[in-house]
Amino acid sequence: MRKLFLLNPYLLFLVFINCEDNEGPLPARDVKIQTLEDDAALVNYLQTHFYNYDDFAYDPDNYELEIILDSITDENSDKTPLWDQVSYKLIDTEDRDDNIVQHKLYYIEVKKGLGANPSSVDSTFVSYKGSLLNGDIFDDRDYPIWFDLVNVVRGFRESLPEFSEGNFTINEDGTFKFDNYGKGLIFMPSALGYYSSISSSIPAYSPLIFSVNLLIVN
Repeated sequence: MRKLFLLNPYLLFLVFINCEDNEGPLPARDVKIQTLEDDAALVNYLQTHFYNYDDFAYDPDNYELEIILDSITDENSDKTPLWDQVSYKLIDTEDRDDNIVQHKLYYIEVKKGLGANPSSVDSTFVSYKGSLLNGDIFDDRDYPIWFDLVNVVRGFRESLPEFSEGNFTINEDGTFKFDNYGKGLIFMPSALGYYSSISSSIPAYSPLIFSVNLLIVN
């Protein structure tokens, strides 16, 4: 259960992930080839890693539990890989020659929210953590913020509607408590993220992982 002050979404104009240190795009690779490479990397990750699903099974009413990812090694070889739990949707984009290229966007709904699902043009109040496949964290928003989904990367915009919002109560001191909200994981290829753009924390052509909590849909 989260307790915090609720900010007006219209006071914030947010573009997902601050990239002020962006060094500019590299020469673009062939998106069809890059899509195959990204999907192979994502499938390999999903087949060799797991999340702490036992913690959520033992304490199903605890919405403060953090999703933790780890590799499957000898000492935890009995763990169920992400590959056996993940769902995916196909997202179409166009290459430079206006050809349609399909990308697989993977996601896992760890906890089911009890409210509405956002559309791709809604504003959402979310907290999240973004990381690379090697485990490096490039952004961590423990305190929730508003995102207008039309201004975020395509993979985030397309995957968040697969989750549901929660509910909240207002305390006497003006704070809010959130409960019963959707929580999960998103695994996106680089073409649905930042593709050839580079920054100090996100290399070009990087598939991305997000752990996300969807608190409110506006």
